[in-house]
Amino acid sequence: MNIFKILYLMIGVALLFYVFSETDLTLLWANLIATGYGIFFVLAIYGTAFWIDTIAWQFTLPSTRFSWIYNLCKVRMVGAAFGKMLPFSAFGGAPVKGYLLKKHYGIGYREGAASIILVESTHMLSMVFFMASGVFLISFSSDFPNNYYAFSKISLALLSVGILGFYLIQRYRLTSFVGRWLSKRSVGRKLEKFIYHMQEFDERLVQFYTRKRPLFFGAMGLNLLNWYLGAFEIYIILYFLGHPISIAESIILETFVEIVRAGTFFIPATLGSQEAAFLLSTSAITGEPTLGVATALIRRVREIVWLILGFALGWKYSKSPSELVQAAQKEMKKEAV
Repeated sequence: MNIFKILYLMIGVALLFYVFSETDLTLLWANLIATGYGIFFVLAIYGTAFWIDTIAWQFTLPSTRFSWIYNLCKVRMVGAAFGKMLPFSAFGGAPVKGYLLKKHYGIGYREGAASIILVESTHMLSMVFFMASGVFLISFSSDFPNNYYAFSKISLALLSVGILGFYLIQRYRLTSFVGRWLSKRSVGRKLEKFIYHMQEFDERLVQFYTRKRPLFFGAMGLNLLNWYLGAFEIYIILYFLGHPISIAESIILETFVEIVRAGTFFIPATLGSQEAAFLLSTSAITGEPTLGVATALIRRVREIVWLILGFALGWKYSKSPSELVQAAQKEMKKEAV
């Protein structure tokens, strides 16, 4: 596994070198300096989006009080910090979040894990709707080459199939179905306890989708709002870079970047791939690739701020980040037995 981590990181670094080789570094520095206090607006937008995401997570944990939003936000910040530094960043910090919920806030590991799966599911389902709006806008944009439009359509179709499949597996208890099939065989009898836990876990997911639909649609709506806040963030960044674009163009840029990020999720923090996506897409709209790299770097700045805050909170929960990860992994293995 460590070999793959290093390989994925090397791919990201190679992409980053490519981006900088295609960029006028002097102009890039001038653009970054020109943003001035604009970075505080970017941090404010990202902070708002983070709180909205936390409320969406709260919806998947109805047993907790609304006043727990602050605690959930802290747990999310720690989990996001660890997740950004690991491959498969969407779920990289999930064990840490599940462990913190159980140890410090009395939320059972299975309930916490189910809520993490649910909020990620609503996040991905809402992403499909957001990307659909972006691809629709790309079809009316004369700036994007035809091959970009074709790439966006094909990527959206593949992502939609994968995400819908992930949802259907949860909604119709397909893992439990496989478990029941295995239970009738010799290997299933050896895994009887694991299969029982899997069926119990599936039941938690199905209850949310069927009996708590207002919460499900509420979480979906909040996540969809966050995708558009991401587009607004690009709009603000380019405004302070001195090259304003329309809201529609910012949605197009965010769509293209997120498509690339989704396809390179295995790279830690999507290093290099995010910068390359901004380089290509912003160049197509503005004709200035340096603006895209500057936008990507400003986003990295706010990510670094959140990483620092997340790791700082992690120290409060444990003696060291490595001990926190080890404790989370140990808890995950114990629950799987």
